[in-house]
Amino acid sequence: MEEDLRSLPKGNYTLTVEKYRKNKSTSQLGYLFGAVYPMFLQAAIDAGWDQLTSVTEVDAWCKSMFANREIVNRDTAEIIKVPAFKREMTTTDMMVYINQVRDHCAEYFNVHIPEPETQLTMKL
Repeated sequence: MEEDLRSLPKGNYTLTVEKYRKNKSTSQLGYLFGAVYPMFLQAAIDAGWDQLTSVTEVDAWCKSMFANREIVNRDTAEIIKVPAFKREMTTTDMMVYINQVRDHCAEYFNVHIPEPETQLTMKL
């Protein structure tokens, strides 16, 4: 790399080196918004949270519970929690987040959200 840099013509350059991280996948987001959140929404409504009206509200609720990051005031040491952005999650972060949402749904609403890519048989 040093040799390549030395061979550049004279001038000013900016070089950015970032650690590689694998971002969440579109299939993870599809599972979250297509299966997990809708089932969570219905389970919450059935449990009395009938003012919830959309997957967007479920997203905000779940992020506030499971995807917080703490910000500390350097002068007062006061801590506030701010929901993290899904766009900054790695595949592992997203997997942990989804599992936390599924576990909460099972524990508090007694509704078990199936694993991704699980075929369900519906009884009619």
